[in-house]
Amino acid sequence: MKKKEIYKKRLAALKQDIKKKYTNKKFIEERSGDQFTTVIDVLLPEDFNIFNPLSPAKYGMLNPDIYQYIDEQVYFIPSEYDIVINFTGREFSSDEKDQITKAVEKHYNLQVYDKIDDIYRNRLLGIFLLIFGIVALAIYFLMNFRNKNLIMIEIVSIVGTFSIWEAVDCWLIQGHERRVNLRNALQMAHLSVTFNK
Repeated sequence: MKKKEIYKKRLAALKQDIKKKYTNKKFIEERSGDQFTTVIDVLLPEDFNIFNPLSPAKYGMLNPDIYQYIDEQVYFIPSEYDIVINFTGREFSSDEKDQITKAVEKHYNLQVYDKIDDIYRNRLLGIFLLIFGIVALAIYFLMNFRNKNLIMIEIVSIVGTFSIWEAVDCWLIQGHERRVNLRNALQMAHLSVTFNK
């Protein structure tokens, strides 16, 4: 049986068997707060080290496992939903609440600015590749009229075409992915943090 047939068979079986069907909608309903708000509970037992043991107290960075868990949960939630992170499982002091809230906000705000920088660098790269490609193709056309070195002409043609293709890839494909990543990062930068025992 071919890979494509196996894929179709498995997809059909999943769609037919309602008991096994588990969609994003169901995932959100289980964690639903108000309309367009999703609550993610993070269980922190008493023996769990909340803060990263390698992080100095002034940085107040949370245990990386916490961020990993939050990111895994948020992956399935559409970006138009507001996120509430509810820390539970122990009694939190007011100092711990303040440190945790600041650490989460700082972590996800840094990601937003990282995504903005990434988009900016991608645009600059696209502009550079487009200009380079246009110049290479202009040289290609000039060489066609004056030069008989066919190998060099073909190399310049390939370089120019490749550069323009990469510029289009930067704007259309990679640009779209980076904008989606920024939208997701903005969703996380606007999350709310709550605490319950």
